[in-house]
Amino acid sequence: MDYYVRTEVVEAGFDDDSEQEVSTISESCGSCDYSYSAAADPRRPPSSSFADELGLMELLEGDKAHDLIFRNCKSGLGDQCQILSVLRNGFRTVGSRAKFKTFQIFQEAVHTKHAGEDGGGGAKVKYGWCAVAKQELKTILEYGFSQPPSNDGSYGRGLYLSPDNSPLDCLKETASETEDGMRFLLLCRVLLGKSEIVPQGSIQSCPSSPEFDSGVDDLASPKKYIVWSTHMNTHVLPEFLVCIKAPFNLTRSAKRLRSPWMAFPVLIKALSKFLSPSQILVIQKHYKDQQNRRISRSELIQRVRSITGDKLLVHIIKAFGHKVQR
Repeated sequence: MDYYVRTEVVEAGFDDDSEQEVSTISESCGSCDYSYSAAADPRRPPSSSFADELGLMELLEGDKAHDLIFRNCKSGLGDQCQILSVLRNGFRTVGSRAKFKTFQIFQEAVHTKHAGEDGGGGAKVKYGWCAVAKQELKTILEYGFSQPPSNDGSYGRGLYLSPDNSPLDCLKETASETEDGMRFLLLCRVLLGKSEIVPQGSIQSCPSSPEFDSGVDDLASPKKYIVWSTHMNTHVLPEFLVCIKAPFNLTRSAKRLRSPWMAFPVLIKALSKFLSPSQILVIQKHYKDQQNRRISRSELIQRVRSITGDKLLVHIIKAFGHKVQR
């Protein structure tokens, strides 16, 4: 499946904190320390009874994690949703700390299993969204998932998570529990390891062989991470909770509907009219590396920008791009 490049990705600039339509949370926090602490942040006001009951800590504007998650949600959800609060799991109870340690142990085991494999191997930890009911939150945070949250079962028996740049896909699969439209999204670390493609209509409930650790609907551009019910309490670590007020009928972000886009092969063909053959060969190599998962999508975009310059790239996308339609 081809990736696309959009004008706001180019115009966002090179700042790591800029809004880009990429898997920003995973790529920005992928190397974050797994440490946890119950120490109070002097900037944080007294926690609400809701947060205290769940063992969570409310994050304030200006906190790096808060701002990154807020921007990610705002970009993915648009103005149709109101982000009420971002809370972080403090792992303050014995049970939650045990889950934290369990995740670390399995991460190390998966990393060891795939070390030295082609394509980088390793544990491959990403962030993913999971919508849950309010009454399930305390149990999940303390004891783990007793059963996968409601889904249509179209990709087998397991927990389905949306990639961190697609909160809307996750949110659309849930209904508001109250008349005021409150919904709850868990942002979890997901231990993907080596993923296998799971076709729609599958009745799979565990990896097809010991080689695999998780499932996806598409290897190049997954819309769903599938963590089997056998793995969901060892390969998924709820780390943040985002409380959102959303309308009953959610639609695709208006910002993305208006955004011109071009598939990379089409972009390369258009660029060949302006760049030298040697430059096109370099861009084609970068694109092939991305398709083979040697570099990330954001790295591909940055490398193309360094060759073309933003002015030419924006001109081509706006001149030849199409409106995103769904």
